[in-house]
Amino acid sequence: MGSFFSAMFAEIGARRRRLRASLGDRGQAIVEFLVLGGLMVGSVGLFVRAWMPAAAPWGFWLPLVFVAGFLLIEARRQAAAARAEAPAKLSASYDWYVFLWSFACALSGAAAFVIAYTAQPPAPEEPQGWAPPESAVSVDISP
Repeated sequence: MGSFFSAMFAEIGARRRRLRASLGDRGQAIVEFLVLGGLMVGSVGLFVRAWMPAAAPWGFWLPLVFVAGFLLIEARRQAAAARAEAPAKLSASYDWYVFLWSFACALSGAAAFVIAYTAQPPAPEEPQGWAPPESAVSVDISP
């Protein structure tokens, strides 16, 4: 199991270097910020208003789904690398898988926040048998 995680972290570092080479320092920082920001706003951002967690409870699962999907993609990449496929082609194709998975999860997080933020709060419940006091409304009708 240790070799899986060491290979995974080595690939994460190589993937970040390839992203920095293609987008530059600022581009890489923006991409990583958008992914992490989307995941955070979809889970932690649901605590902005009291009714938001009930409106989009699936937002809390997004970080776990992201990590599980990332681990599955990495397991497939390592299995393909063990079959000795072309390393350059392998890296490029799995970079796209990770890129698309990351942005799908980030967009899901943003969607969870927007859905929850725009949801109407639940109507307050009125106590059973409540009636307004007699002096609350002035009545000028006489029998």
